[in-house]
Amino acid sequence: MEDKNQEFINVEIDKEKQSKKHQKYLNELNVDAKHTMRERIAVGLILTAIVVPCFILGNYVFAVLILVAALISCHEIINTPQSMEKRFNRILYFFAYLMMVLMIFYIVFKNNMIDLSNLIKEGNQSSFYFDLTRQFTGIQFSLPWFFLCISFFLLVVLFDKKFTIADAFYFTMMLTIVATGFQSVLYIRYAPFTYSGLIPENAGVAWTYATAPTYFKFGHSTLPLFYFLIGVCFNDIYAYFVGVFFGKHKMSPRISPKKSWEGFIGGVVLSFITSFGFACILESTGFPILVGVLDLAHWYNLVILSAIMPIISVFGDLIFSAIKRYYGIKDFGKVLRAHGGILDRLDSTLTTGIAFAFLVSLMANNWMVFSAL
Repeated sequence: MEDKNQEFINVEIDKEKQSKKHQKYLNELNVDAKHTMRERIAVGLILTAIVVPCFILGNYVFAVLILVAALISCHEIINTPQSMEKRFNRILYFFAYLMMVLMIFYIVFKNNMIDLSNLIKEGNQSSFYFDLTRQFTGIQFSLPWFFLCISFFLLVVLFDKKFTIADAFYFTMMLTIVATGFQSVLYIRYAPFTYSGLIPENAGVAWTYATAPTYFKFGHSTLPLFYFLIGVCFNDIYAYFVGVFFGKHKMSPRISPKKSWEGFIGGVVLSFITSFGFACILESTGFPILVGVLDLAHWYNLVILSAIMPIISVFGDLIFSAIKRYYGIKDFGKVLRAHGGILDRLDSTLTTGIAFAFLVSLMANNWMVFSAL
């Protein structure tokens, strides 16, 4: 009898020890979670203080912001497939950075050179000035840059035994997607100038950054960008909270274990309501998102974009998560501390930006596909 009592006591003591260990572990997790959350909030506030003024000022300030983000993203792309045993040649670094910049900004130089050529033919070249917003009618995918890109990386495969065919296609795909995404964000910010000719009082004459009034440069022209960011960012917020409280069915447990179908549906519905409501409120104040394209006269365009943005956002997030899973990494980088790298924060923004920019260019051309390309 005494042996059984002693055995029972020992079991209870072991349970108590296990309980204390578990509680200690939970306390440590809570401390780490609180520290991470504080760090996330601090970094988020700093980023907001830097990024929002750049959104508003636009022009070269916004272009520099895109350039810096693109170069850091390129560095993260290069580092992802590398390890202690697998290091790439510095020439590859230089080429990747160069291609990233060219694939984003070549359209700006192309548009300005076309205008300069036309002015020269008219004998009026003295009136030319370089403008980032000039004739930015849509994103443009450059086949010459793409073929140069894939050709270079395939050549590296032939001469560098550490660089595989999988690496070649990874670099080509990532540089193309990310560069097109950043070019799309440029388009979203600068497109209002191109389409300002649709404003009735402008009588078909589009403003450039140099000729636009102040209220348009720093106010009205920012609305498509903020509308776009609301559609993407609020989807993440809504999907997270709906998933936490109601999530039961995993969406893609192999790639992103925390995502649920309930969170996905909740995020899409609530994001749609928020972004479409934002557009309606602005319209009621006399400031449509984009006159002649995204206004209540073209309400169906707003419905389409507001519905598609959160869907593409989740798709983009999953694609980039799959890449991280494949290479066995948690984050693309650490430049944003607890937030990870630039690509960790902009994955859904860049992919959604491509769809958003393409659709807006289609809508502006009355859904004529080849006119928008």
